[in-house]
Amino acid sequence: MQLLPEIKSILRTTPHAVVLELRVQPELHYFPHHFPEFPILPGVVQLNWAVHFSREQLAIEGEFSALENVKFQSIVLPGQKLELLLEWHAGKRRLEFLFAQGEQNFSSGRIIFDGAT
Repeated sequence: MQLLPEIKSILRTTPHAVVLELRVQPELHYFPHHFPEFPILPGVVQLNWAVHFSREQLAIEGEFSALENVKFQSIVLPGQKLELLLEWHAGKRRLEFLFAQGEQNFSSGRIIFDGAT
């Protein structure tokens, strides 16, 4: 059962920011279930990926606490290529994320972590 997208490249832009180039494979676990006739990537999965890759790439610790200003602007289809921009603001315990491709934004927002360093 494949749950994560394929990572095509990783670019560390600062010690607290990274850009991942991703490919959303059609065979991911989510597509047959959401929705069978017109598969799209669920928004909650995008949030989960932002948390997963921030922990992996930026070593963020702490517990998920809240979401702020989350926007889902476009649907993500099977086979889509995305850039995931992650920026950690340690003093505010806040992760900013953006899923985009070129000028098109798919989702963005802020994730707050309690006890994060």
